[in-house]
Amino acid sequence: MPDTVLFLDDFSDGIWTKYPGNPVMARSQPWAESDYICEPNVLYEDGLFRMWFSQMFPRNRKTALGYATSSDGFTWTKHPNNPVLAPEDVEVHRPSVMGHEGMLYLFAVQNEQGAPAPATMRRWTSRDGLAWTDERLVMAATQAWENGTLSNMAVIVDEDGVWRMLYTAGDAAIGGYFGYAHSRDGVRWTKHAGNPVITGLYGGDPFLVKIGGRYYAWHSHLMAGSLRICCRWSEDMIRWHPVYNNPQINYTQPWEHGVPEEEGGTTAGYLGHLTDATLCEARGKVFMVYQGAQTPFGVATFDGGFAELAARLQRPPLSRWAESPFGMVEGGALKIADNDSDRAPVYAEMPGLVHPRPYVLECRLGCYAGATTRASVVARYLDKGNFARFWIQDERASLYQECLRGMFGNPLDLGPSGAHDRGEHAWRIVVNGGTNQLHIDGRLVGRCDTSPALLRRLHGAPVRIGFSTLDSYASIRDVRVGSGNE
Repeated sequence: MPDTVLFLDDFSDGIWTKYPGNPVMARSQPWAESDYICEPNVLYEDGLFRMWFSQMFPRNRKTALGYATSSDGFTWTKHPNNPVLAPEDVEVHRPSVMGHEGMLYLFAVQNEQGAPAPATMRRWTSRDGLAWTDERLVMAATQAWENGTLSNMAVIVDEDGVWRMLYTAGDAAIGGYFGYAHSRDGVRWTKHAGNPVITGLYGGDPFLVKIGGRYYAWHSHLMAGSLRICCRWSEDMIRWHPVYNNPQINYTQPWEHGVPEEEGGTTAGYLGHLTDATLCEARGKVFMVYQGAQTPFGVATFDGGFAELAARLQRPPLSRWAESPFGMVEGGALKIADNDSDRAPVYAEMPGLVHPRPYVLECRLGCYAGATTRASVVARYLDKGNFARFWIQDERASLYQECLRGMFGNPLDLGPSGAHDRGEHAWRIVVNGGTNQLHIDGRLVGRCDTSPALLRRLHGAPVRIGFSTLDSYASIRDVRVGSGNE
């Protein structure tokens, strides 16, 4: 162990745990699902999980409403007569289902992109979730910021009887605008005059819930080229604040990057996004059903109810790490599975350490999926253009490499490590002046020197360490950094 521990993260503060059997639902009804399924909506009633979702209905090439049930939230059975709502003259696009006083309400949009006329939103009602009637036109794209479009929506009824809606609209080239509207009956809606209420991001797919005195919205957010699931809160539905700037649901399971068409993946080419989170409280947990790779559905759970979840959100994981679109804490580990992290590692600054003071970095690291075992441990980090890292190439080569002024140098082979497998291994990197030692599982793998050019750039800068991947899914545990000499 280091002489004095200055930084320790055991990643015991994760919020969501993904179901290892994900995905739990994919395309499987060819008569109802020509291209994709998406936009799940889940309610838990009388011991039964009920889901409504979009199906691309081949008959009229419009989005229709599918239905499925589950006894445990993980194993789902689609209704044999899907779709349960597929009007000939109206599209059921971007559906959102909610319950209120024994009645189910479905909101959906027609002509989302506003051509040839401004988009509209409709509402249906149902007693059983199968027969939907009482179609009402409830909204049209009338505000200038909407640019003739309407997209996703989420609706709740407050304790004072006010219906509240968070919805998305705006120019598709800009994206990410959220508007607020309220109603006394769920039919006649008043849009907030100061819309949009959330700007500055590309995203959508909100799920809305009120916990205590706060409204929480889980939504998709474009980061580093992919949509990821984030969370915001508000006390008035107008002023919204990020719970924290890192995603809540990030890429950690291979299916989330894409599922082949023959295995129920999309045929429409919308790969690589995490979207459409929907939450329900059941059996002492909060269940989140979400969409990965833009069509199959996965499940993640939180141990506790909504009140406990709101309290946990005040202590987010990775709060001592620099803001990053990559990485997710789950099961006592930091998990990373984004190739873009190869040049932008998830990193943390070590309190009280500046170069050239010696230090020791320890962790447990394993690659549990992917084409390679290339998970890099970044032992010296100044910024995206200047750092030094180690990784395992194969059973014969363990490599050290520097990035200087944005250019990667040739890797230096330190020799075999015995860690080229799917197991978890103990890493120890000793940094002392210009020298580095790599130990894995208690054995010295090799020594190397950092270039004078990188040392000059690091001199006097805070010590930072980090992790990244390339074509690999990495799990990092028990990160420990401290002062020490060897």
